Amino acid sequence: MAFDLNFIFWPGLAIAFGIPTLIFIPRENYKKFLLFGFVLGGFIDVFTIIILGNFLGEFTYIAGPLEAFGIPVFVPIAFTFVWMLFFFFLPVRVEFLIPYILGFSGFAVMLGFIEQNLGFFKFNHGDTRGAIVTIITFILWFAGSALVYRSYDNKLPE
Repeated sequence: MAFDLNFIFWPGLAIAFGIPTLIFIPRENYKKFLLFGFVLGGFIDVFTIIILGNFLGEFTYIAGPLEAFGIPVFVPIAFTFVWMLFFFFLPVRVEFLIPYILGFSGFAVMLGFIEQNLGFFKFNHGDTRGAIVTIITFILWFAGSALVYRSYDNKLPE
């Protein structure tokens, strides 16, 4: 039986995004960023995979034994960490916020292409359509997340 690289790639992806959260986010604020990251990153990611991936067939994850219902187990965990970093470094000024959102969106699309080139992900309707659908999805997702975070951040008890 050959060793499946999924056992290294997907947990490694989650660890690669998790370590910077431990380094940059102060311990006293970690729970707040974890909550926002989980709800707006990991939880929404599951719904995005179900809707765009499973129902509309835009993409497919190839996670082997590390998936449930077509959703790789470690991807929502990795997205939780990415969103934690997104919120922690979120700029206050709008003129910096727009390029920041576009940068994170571009990074997410680039990560999808890296996953595809490694054989762990597939755009089902071609690379161009896949890139367009995912960049629009991520821009809306990051912008909406920033709006929700800014709306609720000051209202939460410490």
